[in-house]
Amino acid sequence: MTTSSPSSKTQRPYAGKDAGLRQKERKDQLVQSSVRLFGKDGFSAVSIDAICADAGLTKRYFYEAFPDREALLTAAYERVTQEFLQSILVAAAPHLQDSRRLVRAGLTETFGFVQRNPDKGRLMMIEAMSVRGQLGKVYGKRYDEFVNLLLEFTRPLLTQAAPDERTFRVLAKGVVGALIHLCQGWIATDFKQPMQELIDGMELMMGGLGVQLGVKGWVDT
Repeated sequence: MTTSSPSSKTQRPYAGKDAGLRQKERKDQLVQSSVRLFGKDGFSAVSIDAICADAGLTKRYFYEAFPDREALLTAAYERVTQEFLQSILVAAAPHLQDSRRLVRAGLTETFGFVQRNPDKGRLMMIEAMSVRGQLGKVYGKRYDEFVNLLLEFTRPLLTQAAPDERTFRVLAKGVVGALIHLCQGWIATDFKQPMQELIDGMELMMGGLGVQLGVKGWVDT
């Protein structure tokens, strides 16, 4: 006679899904709810109970997936920033050889993503800035990813030698920082300023850098 071990019972499929898949789906539900609630109401105002209620889960399942709210915020931030980065890559892909169209497409998608997804925008641009600890480290890594992306877009378009790497990165960080600052103010004022004004202003600033760096399309070749 054979008997089932306790572990085999806990892994028994339920409604056609094994335990690992169900656990993954519950975690995904919690992340989705946290993106909505943290983005809408702010990290400090949202409790674990509120997140569980929105996700339709008990606190038992919350602690099965995350040790605390900050860990959930970090997971939500990583998901949203990856989605944001991918949307910019898709928008930029057709214009990698045309610096002016590349800048315009990147800026349009940057501001467009935030306007289309205000909760995600607030989570990325505002809530993530207010929480230290684990999220602070992730924020730094994601910031560097956007800086690296800008440098990767720019290098093939240079018509002259690039500045030294440290200076080049400072310039890229300045552009990323300006975009974040503009998005923060735009979100805080409920998108009152026309998006086209933000795009035009940033395009002028980036065009000025393009002239100084000798970027093809911004200087005569």
